Amino acid sequence: MRTASVIWRTMGRGSPVAIWIISAAVRATARLLLMCTNTNSTVGTDGCPASRRLQRRPPRQASFFNPSVLLVIVQKDKGNHSMKALRKLGQRMPRLAVVALSCAVLPVFAGAPDAASARSAEVARYFENCHAVRVCNGSFLVTQHGKLVYQDALGDADASAQAKLTVDHAFDIGSVSKQFAAAAVLRLVERGQLALDDPAAKYLPQLPYADVTLRQLLTHTSGVPDVFPLYTQLLKRGEVTTAMRGDEAVSLLVEHKAPLSFAPGSAFEYSNTGYILLAQIVGRVSGMDYADYLQREFFTPLGMTHTRVRLPDNDALIQPRAWGFIVRPDGSRKPFDQIPNFYPVGPGGIYSTTHDLQLWADALQQGRAMSKANWALATTRATLSDGSKVPYGFGFKLVDSALGRPMVTHGGDWRGFKSDLTLLPEQGIQIVMLTNNAQDDSVEAARDAVEAILAGKPRPVLRTSVHWELYKQADGLDAAQLKRWLDQQWAEKPQRYDFPGQPLEQVAGDLLKRKAADKAVAVLEFNARIHPTSLDALDSLADVYRETGNRQAAIAQVQKMIALKPESRRLRQRLAQLQGQ
Repeated sequence: MRTASVIWRTMGRGSPVAIWIISAAVRATARLLLMCTNTNSTVGTDGCPASRRLQRRPPRQASFFNPSVLLVIVQKDKGNHSMKALRKLGQRMPRLAVVALSCAVLPVFAGAPDAASARSAEVARYFENCHAVRVCNGSFLVTQHGKLVYQDALGDADASAQAKLTVDHAFDIGSVSKQFAAAAVLRLVERGQLALDDPAAKYLPQLPYADVTLRQLLTHTSGVPDVFPLYTQLLKRGEVTTAMRGDEAVSLLVEHKAPLSFAPGSAFEYSNTGYILLAQIVGRVSGMDYADYLQREFFTPLGMTHTRVRLPDNDALIQPRAWGFIVRPDGSRKPFDQIPNFYPVGPGGIYSTTHDLQLWADALQQGRAMSKANWALATTRATLSDGSKVPYGFGFKLVDSALGRPMVTHGGDWRGFKSDLTLLPEQGIQIVMLTNNAQDDSVEAARDAVEAILAGKPRPVLRTSVHWELYKQADGLDAAQLKRWLDQQWAEKPQRYDFPGQPLEQVAGDLLKRKAADKAVAVLEFNARIHPTSLDALDSLADVYRETGNRQAAIAQVQKMIALKPESRRLRQRLAQLQGQ
């Protein structure tokens, strides 16, 4: 009221501005009175009779004018003819006249509903629809310019479908964990305890690769071979009886005499092993267990109370916790959580929530997780020895978004858990997605959809995946008929189904188990045809060709993969193996 009086004194009695405001108020009030004519009805919370209230979005708060200002002007200008008319209306309907100003005048000055609110609602509708088509099962958070756009948890916490997810459930974030290892290394660099171009063997003397540097481990340009296949062999042979958390990585590399995949710094190839080694180096240099170091340096000071490195002694303490599961093509579910006795510390293994990861994203961008100079370094593409750039920094993928914008991102894919943490710095956007239903492509598609919505583009249309119906059709059709059925569904305009690659591969895998290899080949050939640039689609088709004895066809698929990813030494080795058979 004090503000209103000042405005009145400033404008002056009878000023043109005051008269314009009053006239607008009267016109707006009259319009509302015409809409709300049943004076005996119960007045709703917006002042309009409940029986006649119009359904409309709540108006945006005006930046200057508000109901109290207008009411004071009304009370002051008692000599004005318009005010007499308004007082007369107020005597007949005292509350309605007052509330009419808040119902009707504010939209006059404020205009259309706030665009940010509308886009927030669109994001919410997208995730609701995504959950309805059995894709988005997890916890999701979106912010822009420091303001919360969307946060919710949708779906089930485990395969039993007995417990619903909440935003407090912690998920395995998979390879999103790598940025914490990178931040730990940079923290030690800032304190002068490490240098990025130090050889890793300086801190791990048994490491048989003398020329590999910390910088190369961070950027996946070291050439250190992947130790995960060696772990897999041990697990399959039943030789793992104690918890494996990466400490044995160096001894495995030495024992198996695994050579470098390429000269350090000459190529880029994603390596979990590199981050296992980095975690060990952090532990040795800091004099602390790696998990304790992250807790002391990051989790506790940043208020990340639901975040921890999963270890044997705290595994049962992660509560509330999301459990990984997979939905079979027939609709049944099975657990798809952690591998017993396996703790991939460094490249993965962290459990967190969307809120905690949003705190982390803030800390990264505000210079609290690492210095701003190191943040700039971590988000700069690495340079190979030939001068070419790779799409990776220190623990972050550095690529353009679906709309061509610079994007700092990393996904996680571990068992039933798929995650994504994405920053669009120029737009002030943060997107955090944690899921536990083994939908491989869901987080990238959802990230792109959120970006599009916040850019003012139409919300993507979501349809049910074709694989649910495909599974039913496969029983009654032969391979040729199944191929025709898929082609017909693909050709429909508009399409009835979505055609994501991973569920199609899942159906093919089920057909292989049922000894229907010809049908599996038909499904995977279709999948590769509609996803010609998907390495996963081509890889699955190459595998089924090899398993069914069609070596030349398998070679052709691997050659297509190499054309898409020419820097991959692993693919070239695979091609050589096929050609040598």
